[in-house]
Amino acid sequence: MDILQWIVIGVLVYVIYYLINKYERRVDELTRLIELNREEITKNKQNIDKNREKIELNQSIIEKLK
Repeated sequence: MDILQWIVIGVLVYVIYYLINKYERRVDELTRLIELNREEITKNKQNIDKNREKIELNQSIIEKLK
């Protein structure tokens, strides 16, 4: 009976270890994806600023033509 308890404990330790490893890999992948997305967000903000300037220029041209 004593050996059965140690086997159960060993299995539980292995399952916990497996789940922690799986979770850590997922967190690492999500962190990597977030970092990639941050770069894209920065690029999009720059594009928005460029487009805002173009829109303002176009608005001023339209106003002059009226």
